[in-house]
Amino acid sequence: MSPPRNRHLGGRIVIKYDAVVLSHPKDYVKVSFCLDSLRFLNPPPQNIYVVSPHLLKIDSATCMKDEDAIFVKANDIKYRRKNWIYQQLIKLLQDFTENDLYMCVDSDLIFNRKLTVLKNDNPVFFISNREQRYPPYFAFTRQYLDLERQVPFTFINDFMMFDKNILKKMIPDKRKFVKDINEIVSDECLLSEFETYGNYVVKYFPDYYSMKQTQVLTHGKYLKEDPWTSDEIKRLVKNNSDKDIDLFTVHTWT
Repeated sequence: MSPPRNRHLGGRIVIKYDAVVLSHPKDYVKVSFCLDSLRFLNPPPQNIYVVSPHLLKIDSATCMKDEDAIFVKANDIKYRRKNWIYQQLIKLLQDFTENDLYMCVDSDLIFNRKLTVLKNDNPVFFISNREQRYPPYFAFTRQYLDLERQVPFTFINDFMMFDKNILKKMIPDKRKFVKDINEIVSDECLLSEFETYGNYVVKYFPDYYSMKQTQVLTHGKYLKEDPWTSDEIKRLVKNNSDKDIDLFTVHTWT
């Protein structure tokens, strides 16, 4: 596998990566908190991109609409949960980042303390302390990639570092991948970008990523009953700052 694109500083190779923050309108109130928390990433991303259905205006990031991020449109997805599949395709198929390494972050995630995201110049998989084993995800990897589950834990963790070089091997033909998604995805056979990519890497590139356990705290409210406000999220940031957690989520359930 070819290494990520590098930059040379004083004869020393420096690995660069970008951050891609994906957001839905119900989570727009959280975007600024998520972006501010990226300061805990070590090293910091070289570039920050925010992808959302509407074009947001954020000085610290390059913003774009979902429909401009990849060649696919949400309405091209046949599965009933179009937007859910679509945001996964953005993570897997995008090519707008400057660097081959890029960390996708859901905008309802807030980092709470320093996380070293590269170890010995290689990326890190952050493994959640939450338990999850959803059979339809592994039905997809089995059917599409002839790939069995490689680890006894989940790769789902609200954020992940991807490498375009590996994705090109996993998905050599992006348009065919979308076509295949429309043909095989169902309630019994579902795409999970995190489970698919994580298990593929462990199988075919076992020495490339290292792994680190993360402590995650989940907060959530229902949109119709009690939507999040900026003041509430500010209080969460303050109250969680001295807790033994690496990150916390501010979910909005519909």
